[in-house]
Amino acid sequence: MDLEQAVGDLTPRLLRYCKARTGSAALAEDVAHDALVALVRRWRRHGPPESIEAYVFAIARRRAGRVVLRQQLLVPIEHLLGRADGRRNPEHLAIGKSERDATLAAIGRLPSRDREALLLVAVAGLDTATASRSLGISSAAFKVRTFRARRRLAALMG
Repeated sequence: MDLEQAVGDLTPRLLRYCKARTGSAALAEDVAHDALVALVRRWRRHGPPESIEAYVFAIARRRAGRVVLRQQLLVPIEHLLGRADGRRNPEHLAIGKSERDATLAAIGRLPSRDREALLLVAVAGLDTATASRSLGISSAAFKVRTFRARRRLAALMG
């Protein structure tokens, strides 16, 4: 596989994953871009990594985590204190009370380790071996983590 093909194959899944992690298309594009730039630099300097997907998604996971943390730190004080005016933006009004919102909210309430495992498999479409490598854990540990995460998600969904 050459570099162009790898980037082309990874981009749609990487964008979906980053959007699920950050909640914003613009932030997702920035994170995905950074991860792909890191892949290109690595490829040109040292050749392709052993697992291209694991390499890119591990970088995206770390960078998305930083972006989410930064966004949380920028939330207005009124919102943090529960004094937000309650108006919803047009995007949320258009989406409404869909099952997708409920699922995303439940995923957001999961512990970060569980949420990460589910997003890598469900949104990014990674196989168990690649997802486990991107998290730096064994395949067996990853399987246990996703099994438990699915049970916790089912319990949250009622």
